[in-house]
Amino acid sequence: MSKPHILVAGEHAAPPQLCGDSASMQALRAQISRIARCTAPVAIRGESGSGKELAARAIHAQGARAGGPFVAVNCGAIPEALMEVEFFGCRAGAYTGALHERQGLFQAADGGSLLLDEVDDLPLAMQVKLLRVLQERRVCKLGGSSDEAVDVRILCASQQGLARGVAAGTFRQDLYYRLNVIELAVPALRERLGDLEVLCRTILLRLAPRLAVMLAPGVLALLARHGFPGNVRELENLLERALAFADGGVITPDGLGLPSPAAVLPLKPVALERQLCLPGMGKSEAPVVPLAQYLCQAEREMILLALRQSRYHRARAAQQLGISVRQLRYKMQKLNLQES
Repeated sequence: MSKPHILVAGEHAAPPQLCGDSASMQALRAQISRIARCTAPVAIRGESGSGKELAARAIHAQGARAGGPFVAVNCGAIPEALMEVEFFGCRAGAYTGALHERQGLFQAADGGSLLLDEVDDLPLAMQVKLLRVLQERRVCKLGGSSDEAVDVRILCASQQGLARGVAAGTFRQDLYYRLNVIELAVPALRERLGDLEVLCRTILLRLAPRLAVMLAPGVLALLARHGFPGNVRELENLLERALAFADGGVITPDGLGLPSPAAVLPLKPVALERQLCLPGMGKSEAPVVPLAQYLCQAEREMILLALRQSRYHRARAAQQLGISVRQLRYKMQKLNLQES
């Protein structure tokens, strides 16, 4: 009978970092070492949860600006009306409620690095202002009358890559050339499943630094069969849940909360009108399936329909569906939908 693997038995957890011995991760770390030696802007591409911010932090930590600040901002989380203040700061009295002078993200990152996460979510008006700052290396606070110099290395991150936004007309081509001087791709977890054990060890050491944690037989095999649409972030969430249900520090396959391979029902593309059967609409030949599976398939079909009708223009598709572009991107990722 197989024995559990002892993964963690320590008291000190290392800060989050890019880990893994796969060829793709070794190549990524080698690229980061070279990129860190220069000061050119870097565009980091990778799926949500794959470690784009960790890659940006590694570039900063290994470069000449390591002693300066590292500032990260999610561009999709800032309301459009507040973007100029958030990025460039404001003078006291610049608008109603501005009682004090405020520092912006560029001033906060002066002498260091600024990570613009989900940079392709920036509205076009803000893209114009960002382009000017990158060209002149100077910013003007809202309500101010003079510019001030800033020395910031720009790192940006996106899920699909900025070229898609340029092709769709949602991202300025001139800004693309400014930001995409060096492109760095972070691999998805499903592309480096050989790193699962070392990732589990690293994550569990951070989650439970004082507990000797063991994986029961079958856990790594079950994880390897999972698609991981949420990548390393999803793995961390699974392990955190499993720790809550672990008996004596042993994580079991049941504790992961993942369906066993035998329990997974294949999803076949069936037209929605054949799946739907409501009173008064007649009988359907489609078999009864679990409600969660049906709703997942229905959501998938509707998103695909909106994407096709909008010619895969995310902003228009999101508007048709009544959701934000960010919500659409998340749902596409969750349902493993790729843009054509």
